[in-house]
Amino acid sequence: MAKPSGVRLADSGPTLTEIEQPTRERESVGRLDHLARFWDLVLHLAQRETSSRHRFTLLGWTWPLARQLAQLGVLVFTFSHIVKLEIPDFPAFVFSGLIAWAWFASSLVTATGSVVANRNLAFQSGFPIAVLPAVAVAVPLLDVFFALPVLAVLLATAGELHATFLFLPVILVVQLVLMTGIAWLFATAQVFLRDVQNFVTLLLLVLFYVTPVFYDRSSVPDQYQWVLLANPMTTLIEAYRSIFLDGSLPAAKPFAILALVSIGVAALGYAVFRRSEDGFVDEL
Repeated sequence: MAKPSGVRLADSGPTLTEIEQPTRERESVGRLDHLARFWDLVLHLAQRETSSRHRFTLLGWTWPLARQLAQLGVLVFTFSHIVKLEIPDFPAFVFSGLIAWAWFASSLVTATGSVVANRNLAFQSGFPIAVLPAVAVAVPLLDVFFALPVLAVLLATAGELHATFLFLPVILVVQLVLMTGIAWLFATAQVFLRDVQNFVTLLLLVLFYVTPVFYDRSSVPDQYQWVLLANPMTTLIEAYRSIFLDGSLPAAKPFAILALVSIGVAALGYAVFRRSEDGFVDEL
């Protein structure tokens, strides 16, 4: 029978739209809650790792700083007295690059083998294995914080301590996101092919020399500029030097592109890791 004109049917429950709206809200809250728990676990494991990492050593957490200072001394002596690059404030110039590079290199090597090295955790039902590479990236960030006061002294001595230093957290977050995405990709590959960690070590050795850590990109011939520009660490190191040495914010377009690329790499890395982790147990 046709419904009489102007007569409203009796309520038969909420409409589809009314059902979907709370469902979407619950899903959004659930994703945020999952993300919060994920990073809480990362911080907890990172704290545990940092407390035990140098427990029985004499220098403790100053060992990473000691390595950076030793490398700084060698580079400054070599390129100030033997092969002169004529770069103003060369110690601060090099150290600002070393801080970013040391975090990048040390964390990726450790993160690549993090799942294999912590197979006991991977075997635990319900444990979010994706946390392991993220922890390996987060732990060396403490080395950066130990090195920053030394850099601040170098900059203050040269009279170049700028307010743009306050932009540092933004650059650190971009580098953290980029490295976490790469870590997920390398850690996945390492589970299925144990040569990957050795390959990463070799790759980083080569990459160090095509990253402007101890030289200025402007000194590189034009035909090779594309090699440096294809390296995301070039943009990152130049961003650090902009705020530390030049007293200016990083170039907007390259840095914005790098931030978007970092988000894309992190999303890709996480997707590949989650898609592959069901097969980890058989390989471990």
